[in-house]
Amino acid sequence: MSEPRLRVGVVGAGRIADFVHLPSLRLLPELCEVVAVASRDPDRARTFAGRWAVPRVHATWQALLDDAGVDAVVVCPPSDLNYAVASAAIEAGKHVLCEKPLAISYPEARGLAEAARGSPRVHMVAFTFRFAAALRYLRRLVAEEHFGEIRHWRMAYFNDGQLDPGAPFTWRHQRARGGAGILADMGSHMIDMARYLLGEITAVSAVSRGYVGERPLAGGPGRGRVETPDACAFVAEFASGVIGTFDLSRAVAGRGGTGRPQYQGVEVHGTEGAAVYELIRPFHLQVSLGRAMARRQHWATVEVPLDLQVYPGSPRNPRTDDPL
Repeated sequence: MSEPRLRVGVVGAGRIADFVHLPSLRLLPELCEVVAVASRDPDRARTFAGRWAVPRVHATWQALLDDAGVDAVVVCPPSDLNYAVASAAIEAGKHVLCEKPLAISYPEARGLAEAARGSPRVHMVAFTFRFAAALRYLRRLVAEEHFGEIRHWRMAYFNDGQLDPGAPFTWRHQRARGGAGILADMGSHMIDMARYLLGEITAVSAVSRGYVGERPLAGGPGRGRVETPDACAFVAEFASGVIGTFDLSRAVAGRGGTGRPQYQGVEVHGTEGAAVYELIRPFHLQVSLGRAMARRQHWATVEVPLDLQVYPGSPRNPRTDDPL
């Protein structure tokens, strides 16, 4: 007998739910169904529900958690609500997929992690980039020591989301709600990717910048003071001795040639070779193996093996379907 489909509720009807979570969940109709949505903006929630054929709309996230017909919750409201919603969902006995950052403060994030460990339900932070096929292949190559001793990691993430000084003031610009800005928003992904490949980080030295001091309020006169940084750069030391550099910005024009308003790239350099991963090429790596090759700057593009093109347990077929 097949397992019943997981009934999913979504807290938050913003961009991340609309462009990431719902399309992804709809790829798995045999495993789950989205049955409810909650948002503090009732019009947005109804529009969202209509677009995705979600049968139930709740006026509050508390009401969604009280819904006995919801087995699992995707937590993707503004960042300052993640802790309250996720901790209540765990207490209500729901499975939880929580967007990052888990919380605005370290004590809250630590408390949420401890609560999740004590729950029999499945829980996870939505660190999706670590599941990219090419990144998992890079992890395999690093573990198998194809590049020798890894000595340096370099990561860059750039987008133009806050480049326009006329873009309106939102919750992301408030420290109490948006936390550490670009570092919490996208930097958390990059740190997770680094730890996934190379282990724990033991020390950092960083600098951050904000480029626009005030932004116009949406839908009315006046301006709001921007309290969160748009850019951050830091040097990190890993427990293994690897030195890593991270460059992040949401206020630049991006990197030419990608055809997209964002760029994400990772470089790993070792004593016997190097590799480059770019988000726009999720099924390929650029590699240079052997000291002679490295000296000649000889690079080759390699395809991710078929066994890594779909995450283990996924029902998708990489030969016929969009890989997850």
